[in-house]
Amino acid sequence: MIIVSFELVIIGGGPAGATAAKIAAEGGIKVLLLEAAEEGRYKCCAGGIPVSNEEFTPIPHNVKEREITGGVLVTPSSGVMQFEAIGEKNRGYCMFRTDFDKFLIDLARDAGAQVEYNYFAKHIEIRNSKNIIVKGIPDFETKCVILATGLGGARLQRGVGIEVPPMINGIQAEFEIPENQLNESFGNKIWEFFDHNIVDHGVGWAFPKLNAVSIGVLGPNAKLSHFNSFLKYKYLKDKITNSEMLNFGGRKIWAAPIPDRIINKPYREKIMVVGDACGVADPVLYEGIYQARLSGKIAAQVFLQAYEAEDFSDNFLSRYHKQLLNLLYDDNLKFAYKIHELLYHSGYLEEIIDAVYALTKNDTEMRQAVTALFSGSQTRREIWKVMMSRKWRLMRKMGVRTGLKLLPTLLKAIRI
Repeated sequence: MIIVSFELVIIGGGPAGATAAKIAAEGGIKVLLLEAAEEGRYKCCAGGIPVSNEEFTPIPHNVKEREITGGVLVTPSSGVMQFEAIGEKNRGYCMFRTDFDKFLIDLARDAGAQVEYNYFAKHIEIRNSKNIIVKGIPDFETKCVILATGLGGARLQRGVGIEVPPMINGIQAEFEIPENQLNESFGNKIWEFFDHNIVDHGVGWAFPKLNAVSIGVLGPNAKLSHFNSFLKYKYLKDKITNSEMLNFGGRKIWAAPIPDRIINKPYREKIMVVGDACGVADPVLYEGIYQARLSGKIAAQVFLQAYEAEDFSDNFLSRYHKQLLNLLYDDNLKFAYKIHELLYHSGYLEEIIDAVYALTKNDTEMRQAVTALFSGSQTRREIWKVMMSRKWRLMRKMGVRTGLKLLPTLLKAIRI
């Protein structure tokens, strides 16, 4: 049986895999990008991305459906709390991942990568020789594999001895709404709902696109019942009156696992793991597209170095992990985990959000930090520093008794 050989095989055609394929192909490498789904598949994702994504490549206007110029926080006691995103770095876009992912794959193909849709990788066979085999129909031989399969590729990951990140569940549907009604109801803002009555983590969202809005919930044990209840939420239900759920591939409501933490070792001899499969999503608002693309970029660059050195050993590929920690973890994910602990594991999610927003009214630095929490215009380290410099003021805003109850979780978050 003839096995086709490539210098690099990337499994998974999402933002991480497509970005890695483009960069590797631009380096003159024979790259194969394998995607399990069909071209133009629907991806369960709110589709909000910060403008920082354009650091990789400009995004066409027909892909970025709606420019985001601010945000709305909703809690049961304070209701709707709006803020404007001042400055270009604080803006972002909402789009369908179907269009965005196809755009990124087309970029990879234009750079010279070969793309195969509807390919199911059964397992990865690591041989003692220089190459490894991706088993499927057909099999492919390669010097190195980049796993970009999201959490749906856990079987492949475990099969090569790499841990799978812990995960929570997200449930979402797209609601078609006439543009004028959508503009009036949601505007150019992303809506984040914080209420423990919604779901375990207490998070629901509404992200407007051109003629549709993505609505969903997430949490460790998020179920369809949580989603259906959220559609009746007092600050949401009137906004989606007379709307219609969109159907994709015969389904209207979609669920997807979301990574909750980065894995300890996202590489081994001849293999690197990127994107959600690596667990790089930010655990505050669970935005993961920028992080996925950055991990894909780093992996591709390390591959090119390994190819030139003819060294795909565990030791050489550890460069990927070191750069990932330096560029993504040290200033961002490490402090995102602190914020996550404080918000989602203290039992006082709504009270914290209310107190933070109250401070923003007369505190420019705090207002900028809250905006950056959504836009990524500041690192999570910088945001955490601002929050901690005001921790006693925040606790007083929450009330002395509640503030004291928050203290053990705050101390735990500081130690993370």
